[in-house]
Amino acid sequence: MRSAVLVLALVTLGTAPVLAQRSRENRDVPWFQAHPQILDETLRRCQRDARLAATWECQNAEAAGASRMGQPLPNTLPPVRQGRQAPPADSSGLPEPDYNPRTNPFGFQALKKACQERGPGSSIFLRDCHQLDRYPEERDRGR
Repeated sequence: MRSAVLVLALVTLGTAPVLAQRSRENRDVPWFQAHPQILDETLRRCQRDARLAATWECQNAEAAGASRMGQPLPNTLPPVRQGRQAPPADSSGLPEPDYNPRTNPFGFQALKKACQERGPGSSIFLRDCHQLDRYPEERDRGR
């Protein structure tokens, strides 16, 4: 009799942590994938508190977050207002490098030298040689 009570107590104590971490809802990986805002909040909470990392909810959130890897991020940039031009972009959608001689004199000089000499290592600059035409007074100085 005493051993039966002891076994029952051990079983109860062993299952208590499992039952305690059950959430109100079944938040599995597909649920988190369907609710990205809650996923982000849960990931922030789980990554701040190491004790929560072992819970089912945090493990499912981590798995759902990992499934988003490699997908493009949503556009969070503010819309372009009137009077403010969007930076020019190349064919890949990335902004063009800034070779303004006033704001980036070293970049402008490197571009100018690479486009004039076309030696080893200059191939990275050759697609941007057209930008020298934006600053003709600087381009022609020092020839």
